[in-house]
Order: sequence, then structure tokens, then C-alpha cells
Amino acid sequence: GGREVKGKTLAVIGLGHIGSLTARDASAAFGCNIVGYDPGLSIEAALKLPREIVLADSIASAVANADYVSINIPYIKGEGGTHGIIGRDVISNCKSDCVFLNFARGELVDSEAMKEFLDAGNGRYVTDFPDDLLWDHDGTIVLPHLGASTAEAEETAASMAADTIRAFLENGTIRHSVNFPDTALEAPPPNCIRFAVVNRNVPGVLAKITEACARNGLNIVQQINHSRGGVAYNVMDLDTTGHGDVLSFKTVQEEITMEEGVLSSRVIYGLPGTGYAKNLDGDYFV
Repeated sequence: GGREVKGKTLAVIGLGHIGSLTARDASAAFGCNIVGYDPGLSIEAALKLPREIVLADSIASAVANADYVSINIPYIKGEGGTHGIIGRDVISNCKSDCVFLNFARGELVDSEAMKEFLDAGNGRYVTDFPDDLLWDHDGTIVLPHLGASTAEAEETAASMAADTIRAFLENGTIRHSVNFPDTALEAPPPNCIRFAVVNRNVPGVLAKITEACARNGLNIVQQINHSRGGVAYNVMDLDTTGHGDVLSFKTVQEEITMEEGVLSSRVIYGLPGTGYAKNLDGDYFV
């Protein structure tokens, strides 16, 4: 027989746009107790979460007492990525009848570890990513992958992509990126010009950026700095008072771009998408 979800514990792994909405709706509509995990939780996503949510400090602790586990994280290849992140070290902490819900990416789950879990207990694996090892297992429920295939979803996705690109080109805002931190700075004050800088996430680089501005007599009116993994992203508004010439901004942009640890920079002014500069192994490229 089935079982009701009301009063059950749902662990939501990944609290981005989809994860935060999943947590909110499961709490409000189904009466679930929510445990969440996301080391890069943004303010925007946090505001969508139910007040009663318990935030865990690891995936293993999040799933420890969960009846259901919803996987909502991006798939990132390579060292430090998320390939097989739901593996034995995570699954071994789960209840024997836990139900995993994976509508994110099939590669996030270690198939061998999941098969061992399904063989040993009464758990379930619900997914829309067929897997050679799991698709015909009695404990696996494979659903059609239709989430983004409706006409409405296609239109919404296209609109969201266009809005995301426009926000980046016009304001330097980053949303929904798989390898950059979500970053948004409010609209520039009057008489300001906006700089965006990408750098390696290592100590001392931010200080070099602000020092370059100071050397050129440019005051930072407002600034935001976020990081994700090995990458940091900065957006800052510089006061243009007394700096009406274009040359002064080109000079400081080159200084900042060529600082050790800086990867690229952009002056967000005039035509969106222009003003880009990059440090190519010690050569200044514009």
C-alpha cells in the first residue's frame, strides 16, 4: 500500500530556484517537515523557504531521518563537481524505506550505491533519467522526462533565459549559473559607472582591486563580492565626479585586469555587452 506524505520528513538537497519552491510547497501544501542543505544558499532563495525548515550542515545529516529525499542540484563535471554526489557515504545514512526523488540529473546518483540500497531494503528511487543498472529494478520508478517539454514550459524557459542574459549584459547581474555565484547589486546611483570583475577565489585579490581604484582617485560607492568554488565575482559602482574622460576608466580597467589573480573585467556603460577585457596569460586583451 501507499503512505501519506503529511507529517513525513522531506530532505531537499539544493535550495536554488527549484529546490526552494519544492521546500515551500511541500511544507505549505502537503504538511511535510523540511530539512534542507545548500552550502551556497542565496538570499533570494532563502526568502522563499518555509520558516520551519531545518538547515543541515551536510548532505549526510540532511538525509539521516528523511522519509523522502528531493535532489535539486546542478550536474558539474570534474574535480570538486557533483558527479555521483549521492553515493554510499550519503545513502548509508538513510532509512531503509527512504524514497529518493531525482528529477535533476541522472549522473548525480551513484547507480551502484543506489542498487545496493534498493536491494537491501524497501526504499524507492523515482527518476526521469533511465539508467542501465536501475531502470528495471523493482524499487525504481521511471517517469517520462516531460518537465520542460510543454509549450508553456518552453516559452517560460526561453523568456527566463532572455531575461537572465539581459540582466547580465545591462547590470552585471548573475542568476541561475551552474559555475558562477548568484550576484546582484542594486541600480547604480547617479554619476556612477559600473565595473564587473572576475577573479580567482584566493586571498588578497579583492584588496588589489580596491587599491587600484584608490590609486586612480576613484571612489567605490557600492560593491558586492560573491564566490563559488574557485571563482569570485565582483560588481562595483565608481563615482565619476571629476573623471569625465574615458581614458581614466580605461587605465584603471587595465590595471585591475592585469592584477595577479584577476581573470577578466567589464565596464558596464553604453552599449550592453561591450567594455570587456581579459588577462590572457599576462597579455591584456580587449
